[in-house]
Amino acid sequence: MMCSFKKITTSCLLLVTVILLNGCQPQQEDHIYERASPYSFQDTILNLDIAISEYNYRIIHRSHIGQAVRDRGDNDFPLSTITSFCNITYAKEMMLINPVLINDMPCNIAVRQNSDQKVIVSTKFMDESVADAEQSAFAKKINTNLRGIIGATIE
Repeated sequence: MMCSFKKITTSCLLLVTVILLNGCQPQQEDHIYERASPYSFQDTILNLDIAISEYNYRIIHRSHIGQAVRDRGDNDFPLSTITSFCNITYAKEMMLINPVLINDMPCNIAVRQNSDQKVIVSTKFMDESVADAEQSAFAKKINTNLRGIIGATIE
């Protein structure tokens, strides 16, 4: 009976320790940033083009996913477009800091309609919570630009 109680106590202590340790870990920040646009889908895309240019990036590709679905026969499918853009100076800086970061380029911003036909503008932020201070500072700079581009798009 004593052995069984000791096993239960040890198991409970282990479980409590795991719960406490997980509770003390910094929570993974949601890297998706999105805002509603007061403009139509097309006007939001036009505003995005201007904002990207004002932040000294160049559009390199646009994927019209929602329109492609509509073209296949689903005429009521919500529109959605992903715009890919890059700044070569930032890309070079990023590669010098950490070549693996090439996976975060080009930057992408999605413009999509939700089920209520409202227009949403969103992006995925770079991870700022890395140990390398230079990489973290770079991620903050890019994320600030992305936040600013979305702000300029919807204002």
